[in-house]
Amino acid sequence: MQTIKLAQKWSLLALLTIGITLLHFSTEQSRYYFHVFYGELYCVPIVLAAFWFGLRGALLVSITITVFYLPFIYWHWQGLSPNAVDSMLSLCLYNGLALLTGALKDRDTAARKMVSQANHLAVMGKSLAAVAHDMRSPLMLIGGFARRILKKMDDHDPASLKLALIIQETEKMERMTGDMLDFSKPLTLMQVRGNINTTVRNALAKVQEAARKKKVSVEYKSNPEPADIKFDNVRFEQIIVNLVHNAVEASPEGETVTVTLPFSSPGNLILDVVDNGNGIPLSTRQQVFDPFFTTKKEGTGLGLPIVKKIIDAHGWSLQILNSSRGGTIFRIHLKEGSSNERIYQ
Repeated sequence: MQTIKLAQKWSLLALLTIGITLLHFSTEQSRYYFHVFYGELYCVPIVLAAFWFGLRGALLVSITITVFYLPFIYWHWQGLSPNAVDSMLSLCLYNGLALLTGALKDRDTAARKMVSQANHLAVMGKSLAAVAHDMRSPLMLIGGFARRILKKMDDHDPASLKLALIIQETEKMERMTGDMLDFSKPLTLMQVRGNINTTVRNALAKVQEAARKKKVSVEYKSNPEPADIKFDNVRFEQIIVNLVHNAVEASPEGETVTVTLPFSSPGNLILDVVDNGNGIPLSTRQQVFDPFFTTKKEGTGLGLPIVKKIIDAHGWSLQILNSSRGGTIFRIHLKEGSSNERIYQ
C-alpha cells in the first residue's frame, strides 16, 4: 500500500512537470504572458515534492524542470533579451525554491522525529523508574539476608554454593535495576574545569577486575599535553566505565583494550576506546544506542544509551569506527560546554 501511494505521488509530479513543459512548447513565443503563467505553475510540483519527499525530492523535480526547460530557452534564444534573462532567472528561482522548501521540510521532519523520540523515551523512562524502584528493595533484602546466612555457614556445606549463586544473581539484578534508574532519571550535569586524565585513570581502575577475569589487558595512552576541559567528572567516569566494560566483553582472551587521548587543539579533545573484537556491522551501529537493544546473552542493553545520553547532555558527539585490526573504535569528541548545569530527561 505504501509503495502504491509513493508511485501515485511520483506519477502526479511527473504528469505536472511534463504537462507544464508541453504547454510551453505548444504555445507561441509571442504569447509572453502565457509563458510567465506556465513558469509559475512549475512551483506546484516543486512544493509538492518538497512536502512529500523533502530536499532530495524537491531538487530532483527542479533539476528535471531545468533539463526540460533548457531546450525551450535554446530554441527561442535571441541573445540577452529581457525574455531570455527572465527565463534564466526563472530556472534559478525553481532550484532556489527547491532548496528552501526541501530544507525546511527536512528540518521540520527531523524536529518532529526528535519530539516523538523524546516523548517515547520519557514514557519509557517513567515505566522503567517505577519497575526499578519496586525491584530494588526486594533485591537488596534478598542479597543482604543471603550474605548474612552465608557468613554463618560452613565453607563445606553444600548449600553454601547455592547461596553464593543466589548472591551472584542478585548482584546482577541490582546492577540491572541501577541501569534502569540511571536511564530513567533526569540527567543533571555539574560541570567544572578539570583534567580528564585523572578521571580516565579512576574509571579504568574500576574495570580492571572485570578485565582480569576476562584475561584482557586495558591500556591507557594519555596525551602528554594538559587535557583540561569543563565537564561533569562523575558522569564522564560513567561513560569510560561503560565503554571500556563493553570493549572488554567484546575482546577475545589475551587481547588489549586501548583508551587513547591523541593530540588535539585545546577545548576540542578526542578520546578513543578501541577493542579487538569482531566489530559492529554498519546495519546495527545506530541500533546499539536504542534502549534494550543488545547482542549479548546478559545485560539490559542500557549501557550505551546511557553513554549517549550523557554525551549529548555535554554537547559532545560520539562516533563508531572500524579499527585497523578489525575491532571497534568508540570516538568521543569532547568540546567545551557553555553552561555549568544542564538537565536532560
